[in-house]
Amino acid sequence: MAIRSNHYEAAFEAYIRALRVPCVAIDEARRAIFGEDGVKNPDFLLYPRFSTNLVVEVKGKRGKNARGRRDWENWVTTDDLDGLVRWQSMFGPGFRSILAFVYAETPQAFPLPGDGGGFEFRGLEYRFWAVGLDDYIAHLRSRGPAWKAVAMARKAFRRRVRPLQEWLPMTVDAPRKPKPVKERERCNANERPGFPGLLPGSWRWA
Repeated sequence: MAIRSNHYEAAFEAYIRALRVPCVAIDEARRAIFGEDGVKNPDFLLYPRFSTNLVVEVKGKRGKNARGRRDWENWVTTDDLDGLVRWQSMFGPGFRSILAFVYAETPQAFPLPGDGGGFEFRGLEYRFWAVGLDDYIAHLRSRGPAWKAVAMARKAFRRRVRPLQEWLPMTVDAPRKPKPVKERERCNANERPGFPGLLPGSWRWA
């Protein structure tokens, strides 16, 4: 495992290795030569056994705000997007670029029993979500020229983001294509007898 000062990237690498997905951690301190200017390196290359190889840019964000609600913060820099576009072009059709958002939270003092979906690492709890570069670019909006940053509208992001694990099928029976959030919500609602189309209260997305 690479020694990383960024705790989000360190948690991401630990999670990927826990899933036993083959990966290559890229030296983020260097820029590859591409034309007259350098191009930003991605953070990881992932090689899931039964899906397209992935070029990954990891972005760490806060998990919950002061009121305990998830803001789904998802802004990135234009440099991040430019790098992913160029790397995907260089690698060719066998690779797909994604933005992986890592949300960190302080573990609850009295957590619920069983698997709450988080990944504990160095005293924090992380959750991993990802969106395809093409989807992100198609729905981005500027945060202002001075920032050189863009973001997806929260509603569009919630509808298109997927749990990272869905992008990484490692068995034959695993889904080959990430399931849209809306479709996943409908499936869970339909499993509740007598309540078609409704969702449990715990599925409120901030």
